[in-house]
Amino acid sequence: MKSAKNIGLLVVGMTSVIAITGAYIPQAQAVRVNLVQNGDFEADPLVNPDYDPTLPNPFITGWNNNSLIGTDIFANRLSNYPNPATNGLRSVELGYTPPGTLAYLSQNLATKKDNEYQLSFYLASVEEAPRLDNIFQVFVGGQKQLELTNLTLNPDSLLNFQKYTLNFVATSRVTELKFASHTGYDWLNLDDVSVYRVENDNSQGSGNQAVPEPTTIGGIAIAGLLGSWLKRKKAASC
Repeated sequence: MKSAKNIGLLVVGMTSVIAITGAYIPQAQAVRVNLVQNGDFEADPLVNPDYDPTLPNPFITGWNNNSLIGTDIFANRLSNYPNPATNGLRSVELGYTPPGTLAYLSQNLATKKDNEYQLSFYLASVEEAPRLDNIFQVFVGGQKQLELTNLTLNPDSLLNFQKYTLNFVATSRVTELKFASHTGYDWLNLDDVSVYRVENDNSQGSGNQAVPEPTTIGGIAIAGLLGSWLKRKKAASC
């Protein structure tokens, strides 16, 4: 009976040690950081009382809104028409601009030269033929990456926001992300902008090697140590 109690204490003690050690076994996962500030456009109130309490807010945290089309009148401003896929409250309305002109919404991103990044955003249109006249362009580091024209309203409100994704390689430590837009009749809506670094799965230390679960390692260690202890106990009793 005394031996059985000793074995029990030994197993419990080993289990505790293995459990604590096992907590450090899983390899650290890199945290993905969105380089875009306020990419979901949720940081500001829909109406700014310091601007005009009767109009949507054009002052968008983190973004440069170069869209003046008149005295204190901006084409780009916050909207309460959000992307339903992300349960937000806001998007940015890219409104009317005069013929031949574009409105701009931009932000400088902290990047690393020669690193690859992935840009994603959602875009919706409320224009329909025959009232259809819109342009949407994406610039990264001063280079045009994408141009969309005459986007049309999707009658299914859950599908009107479409996701667009593109990759780019940074050429400097600071990369300007800029959206240019023109709508001749109504407006477009932009939401959920993100830029993440593209991780190289084949890079050194990427963590692709399989690692046993902590409980498996603990079981193997306990079995080995317990077996050695029993052998020594048996030899001592002979």
